[in-house]
Amino acid sequence: MRIKNFYNLVSLFLTILFLISTVYAQDVQDKYNAKVRELNEVRAKMGAPDISTEKYEELSAKYKAIEQEIKGLEGQLKANVEYTKKLNDSKTAYNDGNDAFKKGQYEQAITFYKQAISLDPNNAGAYYGKGITLVKQRKYNDAVTAYTKATEIDPSDERSFSALGSAYNRLKQYDQAIDAYTKALDLNQQHYTTMYNLGLVYNKKKDLKNAIKYFMMATQVKPDYYKAFNSLGAAYVESGQVDNAIMAFENAIAIKPNYDEPMYRMAAAYNKVGKYADALKAAEECIKVSRKFDAAAHFEAGVASKQLGNTQSALTHFKEASKDRRWRKNAEYEIDLINKGL
Repeated sequence: MRIKNFYNLVSLFLTILFLISTVYAQDVQDKYNAKVRELNEVRAKMGAPDISTEKYEELSAKYKAIEQEIKGLEGQLKANVEYTKKLNDSKTAYNDGNDAFKKGQYEQAITFYKQAISLDPNNAGAYYGKGITLVKQRKYNDAVTAYTKATEIDPSDERSFSALGSAYNRLKQYDQAIDAYTKALDLNQQHYTTMYNLGLVYNKKKDLKNAIKYFMMATQVKPDYYKAFNSLGAAYVESGQVDNAIMAFENAIAIKPNYDEPMYRMAAAYNKVGKYADALKAAEECIKVSRKFDAAAHFEAGVASKQLGNTQSALTHFKEASKDRRWRKNAEYEIDLINKGL
């Protein structure tokens, strides 16, 4: 909470600086206008028909002094106009980069984002855009650099911290990913995608307690987050909490009825606890709707059928599973056991 408050203060400070600069620009313009009026008044007095030489020289000196002041103010106004133009040109280049990115023109997008940054080194959005484009090009180290710069410029931008976490995750730098994701959550405690990604990272680190914690948090914030329920179920299985896993898989399927992965995983979970009829039912449902997990589902259906005493059905399922090289070894082993009467 302290971190969030700090970032809010930084954001407020940047806003105040912008307002101050705007007020300052207007103040310079007002001074310039006043000096031009004063110069015209002096010039008018200098042109009076009855003016004395002494008075003329006095006004002439004043005229030259005001001219110098006006030149100084003109320099400030010119600098301000050039600066404003650079900011506007930077925004235009940034928008062009976004358009190119949406069209899949990644090299062109990078060119536009670099142009935006060269015009305005404080354009955090351009650094973020550059980062997501570099990720598309699988240049994850460069993306980390871009996202890090974006967070330095705007420490209140949760999306840059979240994206930074994802880039670190791609590089398998899990501790750095956790740090970045945590900062994103400090800024937005309702960001369920960041919670989910944190769960995935902790799962990779085999920290199942924290993985379950963040998957569950994601489902609490977004109750229809079927992917989070599926990952929560998988983490429960890994931690030995099979009953909880089955409930999580059921939730995922209830939200998305044709979601194949939790069907297969639920079949495997039911087999683990000896509920073979339920396992067979879940596996058969998965086979109906899935290509990606059909071999895995056939294997679990084979296990369930074997335990239920239906060896012919088990053989059929194991033979289907063996067609996939990922399951061939295990399936052929089961087929050999059945043929041996074991």
